[in-house]
Amino acid sequence: MKRLFKKLQSIQGALRFHELSFVVLIVMTALMSFNWALAWQKSSEESLRLSSMNTHVQHLRGDLYRQLKEVFDVVFLNDALAIEEYYQFSNQINRYLLRLKALAKSPSEEILIVRIEYAYSKFYQETRRFLEVDELTSGDKVWLDEQLEDQTFRQLEKVFRDIEHYLQQQQQQLTDSDERMFGQMVLSEALPIILALVLLSISKWFVRRNMLAPLRNVTKGAKIISTGDFQHHIPLKGLDELQRLSQAINSMADELASNRDKLIETKKQAALGELVPLVAHNIRNPLAGIRAAAQVSIDEANEESRAVLKDIIIAVDRLENWVTSLLMYLHPLKPSLIETTLTELTDNALSLIELQLKDKSLQLQREGWLQTARLTYMDNNLMEQAVFNLIQNAIEAAPTHSTIYIRYWETARQIGLQIEDQGPGFSASPQAENSQLHKKLNCGLGIPFAQKVINQHQGELTFENISAGGARVSLILELDNMPSDE
Repeated sequence: MKRLFKKLQSIQGALRFHELSFVVLIVMTALMSFNWALAWQKSSEESLRLSSMNTHVQHLRGDLYRQLKEVFDVVFLNDALAIEEYYQFSNQINRYLLRLKALAKSPSEEILIVRIEYAYSKFYQETRRFLEVDELTSGDKVWLDEQLEDQTFRQLEKVFRDIEHYLQQQQQQLTDSDERMFGQMVLSEALPIILALVLLSISKWFVRRNMLAPLRNVTKGAKIISTGDFQHHIPLKGLDELQRLSQAINSMADELASNRDKLIETKKQAALGELVPLVAHNIRNPLAGIRAAAQVSIDEANEESRAVLKDIIIAVDRLENWVTSLLMYLHPLKPSLIETTLTELTDNALSLIELQLKDKSLQLQREGWLQTARLTYMDNNLMEQAVFNLIQNAIEAAPTHSTIYIRYWETARQIGLQIEDQGPGFSASPQAENSQLHKKLNCGLGIPFAQKVINQHQGELTFENISAGGARVSLILELDNMPSDE
């Protein structure tokens, strides 16, 4: 049953089912018509048989009266020609009896014919003896005039009435049967029409539910997808072919979405390819001058100034490494991994933005720093710059005199960092396409660069708005998927 239902779920199976249904309907109508025609033929033949029997009975009865008349003509009128006619009528009556026997089908009919035959035989025996004597006595004439008519002929009349009554009864039953058959025929002929209407209704419902409605969904879905909404999926409904078509369009939409993401990423890379070298050039030249000046001045400076100049040289070298990493972002190489902790990277990044925190009167609250962070292999320069960019974005978004929260957490399989600010939050997803990439959501290069670095480390970067106000950026690294230093 399931296999049959599954076949009906295809266009070919549905068409075959409807074709077979109509063929069955036609065959059923033809068989019913044939049966009714056969029934009418049998009824007509039976009616003709009964009519023929009635006709023979009437002829036999008439010839019997005429044969009796010939007996009276011989006895009372001495008509010599009446004897010959008497025997002619006898032969004719015997032929009628043979025909009646041939037409009889039921035992009742055979019994009635035997009764006629017996009564006629008696009549024939009693009347023939009057034709064989030369002279009749007065007693014979009286018997012929009274006894034959009162007894023998009365028995014949009774048999004739019985068979006539029987034939009338059979004819009436046949008429009643024909009337009933006609009524049944009208109802049965209406049955194919009713079945055809039911089949038409079912077909209409089936086509509307399994073909037209799914086709409308496909058309509507294709229009929606053509506008660029590749997340829209057409429901898989209807016949198998339509479901496969819907599935193919959905797969096409998914592939288009994937290709669009790749195209966006390509555009980002192209934009950064134009922007980063310019930024790197404009940063390196001043950095080189600052470092050279600090290096020259360090020998002549006092102890306190020498410490400050060393910090300047360290910061310049770190910025130089960041610029190098930024250039590597355009042409990714295999990450240079060292064993370090996420908290150590974050502290190094925070050391460069202490002045910015003071300028906006921002409070920085670290959480999770009391525990011993897990050592993992990461590219120190790339990851440090990614964290720096994320914190920098939070500082730019945070209002004055607010607090920035940085939380470190770890589990058996993951480590992560959350950065929360109390700013206005994201007006749109930072991952959405924007042609002016360097000013995207006022977050500069920070988020695209961080995304690239986190992806290189097989991690995930998520963005969300906080219901109480502000935004949260979550950096998650899967320890099982971290690149190894091989």
